[in-house]
Amino acid sequence: MGMLKKKWIRISVKVVATLLIAIIVFTGVNHFTQHVVAHIKKPFTPDYAKVELTEETDLNTIFLQTGIGENTARKMIASGRFDEILEAQELFFINDEIACEPLIKWFTREDRLENELVEFYDLQPGDILVTLSTHTWGWRHGHAAIVIDEFTTVESISMGVNSSKGDIRFWQDYSNFAVLRVKDTTYEQGKQVADFCERSLLDKPYSLLSGFGIHKAPDVTSNNFALHCSYLAWYAWNEFDIDLDSDGGRLVTSYDILHSDKVEIVQLYGMDPREFLQ
Repeated sequence: MGMLKKKWIRISVKVVATLLIAIIVFTGVNHFTQHVVAHIKKPFTPDYAKVELTEETDLNTIFLQTGIGENTARKMIASGRFDEILEAQELFFINDEIACEPLIKWFTREDRLENELVEFYDLQPGDILVTLSTHTWGWRHGHAAIVIDEFTTVESISMGVNSSKGDIRFWQDYSNFAVLRVKDTTYEQGKQVADFCERSLLDKPYSLLSGFGIHKAPDVTSNNFALHCSYLAWYAWNEFDIDLDSDGGRLVTSYDILHSDKVEIVQLYGMDPREFLQ
């Protein structure tokens, strides 16, 4: 019995030691990916000179200096809101401190500005909000939402949480974001998409496997219908025969929507506008 007891003690010690080593390795790898790998590429702050803007400045320069897209800048100037363009320029050049905050403990974090709230200048129903601030183990998969009105979004936030309405202020301190609008669509078309989201895409379960079934876009009433953030935005516009998935795969990501040739930039922050110049 004594030999058997000693054998079990040795086995128990080995098991405990193995578990401790696994925990230490997991913690170290998690910390490295979340705090080092995920932050190799910093949020964009202009590495070019700030210039004086006037109402006659060309729209590409305004975009480079403010992150405000061509059509939005034109609209703001025409409606006497040039002072807001100058305010946007000031914010665009601020190098704010970034806080990396937990969204899902251990796994997913998101980067937020510590001191600034960035203004939105031209939100319309059906617009798509995209950020690349959200990251899991070093992969910046980002987050996306559909705009309902100037105060409200519909979004699918994380595992275990059903899709819901969100507060637009939640987006104003992300370290980067883009406001996207589907090209050649009207305000009324965007409103139809927003109404569809409110009517059909609220309180749906979260799943990373959305889009991987027999059909990429199953009927919203089908069994096991589920969403994740960028799939929600894609599904909403796909319902109106506009496919915003730029690579056409089953996994719809924030990158796919951000780089779709069917969207235009309304406004961006913390991203390099040179990547989006036509």
